[in-house]
Amino acid sequence: MKTQRTRWYRSLTLRLLLVFWALLSVTAASGYLLAIWNKPKAELSPLKPEIYQTLQPLLSDALTFHSLQPGRLIAGDYRVAAQLSNTGSEKLLMDELLRIKHGSTLLRMLGQEQPQQIPLDERLLMGPFELNGNKILVTRPLGPEEYVDKEQLEQESMEARALTVIIGSGMLAILLGIWLIRPIRRMILGMREVAKGSAKPDLKRLPKRGDEVGELARALSQTALDLAKSRDAQRRLLSDVSHELRSPMARMQVALDLTETDVSQDDPNWQQLRRDTERLSVIIERILSLSRLENGLIELNKEALDSGELVQQLINDMCYQKPEVEKRLVKLGDAWPEVDTDAELFRLVLENIVRNALHYTENNVELACEVGRDNICVIIRDHGPGVEESTLEKLFEPFYRGDPARHHKAGVGLGLALSQRAAVVLGGSLTARNHPEGGLEVVLELPKR
Repeated sequence: MKTQRTRWYRSLTLRLLLVFWALLSVTAASGYLLAIWNKPKAELSPLKPEIYQTLQPLLSDALTFHSLQPGRLIAGDYRVAAQLSNTGSEKLLMDELLRIKHGSTLLRMLGQEQPQQIPLDERLLMGPFELNGNKILVTRPLGPEEYVDKEQLEQESMEARALTVIIGSGMLAILLGIWLIRPIRRMILGMREVAKGSAKPDLKRLPKRGDEVGELARALSQTALDLAKSRDAQRRLLSDVSHELRSPMARMQVALDLTETDVSQDDPNWQQLRRDTERLSVIIERILSLSRLENGLIELNKEALDSGELVQQLINDMCYQKPEVEKRLVKLGDAWPEVDTDAELFRLVLENIVRNALHYTENNVELACEVGRDNICVIIRDHGPGVEESTLEKLFEPFYRGDPARHHKAGVGLGLALSQRAAVVLGGSLTARNHPEGGLEVVLELPKR
């Protein structure tokens, strides 16, 4: 498959640089604008009575009132800021400096029905004072108690700006994190699907992306497909080789039976040959059974059966074959329910687990049952040394053997692997754990129906 390289203009690195630059710009701009928006503003307030009492006598004379022009000193520190004449046609005059900086505020003040006051920079704007339809606005310097602390306003503005930047950058960082993490999480789920044997993991639209993430997703898809082909080839090889070995092994066993004599029965070489032949025959049969289970070639023949009766029959058969294990196999309890399952596969699973337990310990092996609402759990526990926690999952891997140097009777590592796959075919599961009081405990969970 031809590898599709990521072009530089689709590079994830370039995209991240652009995204970070855009986020920083948006955060800075929004912080500045919102800080201005949140900046404390001076508000209109009713004119103080003492100011009104001071100015009213001066502004009650019509001749004096009409002669006032913007910038003119009335009395003390009071100056005219704006004049609105209504002699024939409206005429608006404003102090030039105030018009440039606060023109909108002057117009707003002239529209008030009652005299108001508002601080502007270092001056107090008051009005409107009205006489015969004419209006004027007056200013004077702010007194000490009327000053608005500029440092306080600046500090409040900085605090608002910093808070806005922090909140805005936090929200944008969350969005950026989601944008970056979502494809990674999708590929993690895809990897888990591959680990479970899927040849086509669900990666959504990731393989269609043109950046490094898309390249990684395509590589993951191809890897999953190659692994699936490799597994299928391995299974076919095991199945084919086992099938080809089956006929020669059968012929060898027949030849051994035909050549068996009283003399050969006492010959240790002949006896070793027979044992090895039987062992190879068992290995081949198990490999074939494992292959059929993994490829779905076994059809279930479900029937209602008494699980306790099946377990007891299994114990009787094993004791008949090997009388020395009769005292070691113990069936616990009487609450063994009826289950609807395949009797042969059910027995296969239990037999492999029990034989494995008998191989690895010289102590008792107990079989118990726990009944749930919709399922049952058959628990096979031995009283041996148990296994290390790190090797529990490996027990169900094909050809894994738990320290064969210590257990010379151990098989080739197919019994538990075969049992686990059979349990899955039956719609259940097979797990292993160390019992708190010692020994290994294998749990077969099956549905009742």
